[in-house]
Amino acid sequence: MSIYALKSGMTVEGALRSDHDYQETTEHSSSIPGLRVFIKPATQDAPWWKDYLSLDAKLLQGSNSAAAFVPSGKRLMVLTFGSGQFLLRDEAYEHDFGTRVVLNAVDPRKLKSTETLDPDSSQRRRTQIPYDGDLALLSFAGDASVLKSLTGKARPKYNDLVRSVTGSSSLRITTPAQPEDVAKLLSRLHKLYKSDAYLKTFPGVAKIRPVTDPQTISALDMKLAEAIFDVTAPVVLTVPDILDYRDETFVQFAGQGRSDVHDDVYVKHYREYLESHQVDKDSLTVDGLKHDYLVLLDGDMKQRQRWSIYRSLVFEVSDNEDYTYHFSDGSWFKVAADLLVSLREYIDPFFIDANLPEHKWSSEGAYNEKVSGLTKSVCLDKTNVSPKGQSAIEPCDILRVTGDVPEFIHVKIGTSSANLSHLFNQAANSAELLRTTPEAREKLHKLVEKKSDTSTAAKVSAAVKEDRFSIAIAIVSHKRTPEKKSDNLPIFSRISLRRALRALEAMRVDVGVQMVPDATDRSGKKKPQKSRTPKGT
Repeated sequence: MSIYALKSGMTVEGALRSDHDYQETTEHSSSIPGLRVFIKPATQDAPWWKDYLSLDAKLLQGSNSAAAFVPSGKRLMVLTFGSGQFLLRDEAYEHDFGTRVVLNAVDPRKLKSTETLDPDSSQRRRTQIPYDGDLALLSFAGDASVLKSLTGKARPKYNDLVRSVTGSSSLRITTPAQPEDVAKLLSRLHKLYKSDAYLKTFPGVAKIRPVTDPQTISALDMKLAEAIFDVTAPVVLTVPDILDYRDETFVQFAGQGRSDVHDDVYVKHYREYLESHQVDKDSLTVDGLKHDYLVLLDGDMKQRQRWSIYRSLVFEVSDNEDYTYHFSDGSWFKVAADLLVSLREYIDPFFIDANLPEHKWSSEGAYNEKVSGLTKSVCLDKTNVSPKGQSAIEPCDILRVTGDVPEFIHVKIGTSSANLSHLFNQAANSAELLRTTPEAREKLHKLVEKKSDTSTAAKVSAAVKEDRFSIAIAIVSHKRTPEKKSDNLPIFSRISLRRALRALEAMRVDVGVQMVPDATDRSGKKKPQKSRTPKGT
């Protein structure tokens, strides 16, 4: 069965969905005190494959559902069976109940599976092992991933309570407890929920937590909407996907009517768009952010993609010195303050003063080409050194060969999480490939020889073969606060950057990170009259 913990003060009637089709039944002789049961009898239907196979046999199937409300101290608990959880309003129950109980009850050496989320890439993973193991065997990194669900065997001292446990919003258990023992079972589970003992056993799981409680999300969403018209708020509008800046792209806002076309994405432009349609800080709502769109246009002013403004915002707000709330890609996360400190302490020493020219050209590709010429470097943008049959990997964007140690420079415009994660991974992956794969080094030699000369190619090849090269990560940004170093980046980009830096350190590759000033004019570009409406809207 699955168990939900209703919020303190929540009544049975307050927990029910307004559109439910369950019926309360009093036809029972249960020994569970204070029990109230709602049931939904199954509709008996033939399985789809009966007609598919043209079977004449009488075959019916269906699944009954129930939700049993049981008082436990000052709180109500709900035991659900079948699809009984759909009777409950999302706002009615504690969304971390199952996870916390499992973390406190499970034997840390007898875990079976995890479901995790990597916030920087939005990748979701389920990892299972055929034997008992710990979080390390399940490849969970608490300072980089969010634990969504955990399954394992209970500690021996809880064997009379539960045998195996799975926790997320609800708690799913196998238990030897009989109906007359349910009150005691729920009381002990509630004590496990309130305990912080798991922080000693699993200190990493509390670093990043998804915010799933609808009331908390609603309050945070209001702060997000208020931030749009607060010029001092740390809110950023960005493309929530990997964007190739080498292609000519423009952006436009939609939802309140067509906006002017802009060269880049800024919350200032969206604010001006709202004001032009008589929307101000008092009338802007979260629903408005979800209704309005950021539209990506190509060089012909045709729509390539669009996202809601809500999903395109990045925002951080702190109401407590122990944690910060971070909003990214349409989701809220609760991030422990000590994680932010540890990220800053590790990453900031890698930051150096910018030694590349400021960006003043039309695209990332143009920047790489022009800067390569200005610095007498080799432009390797859009090239590939991967062995045949493998995914393409650029060695770098700009190869600077001024001394005995070639510098592989990786460039990315903007500070969106998706773009930066791609940049950091490329820097680490290309370094590993060049260090370990002779075919990659051979392809690099041919590329440099073609784009430069034989002497330079030989010099670079010799240095790479002897692991004498360095990496530069160049982030081109309009932000004029280089002194903030890693704090210029979204929280999950910092996590991704630390992972890449650790990988490069493990390879003993010198690496530096720099914020390159973006001097391009992104003030807003009027749409050409020949294309009044982007296609696809």
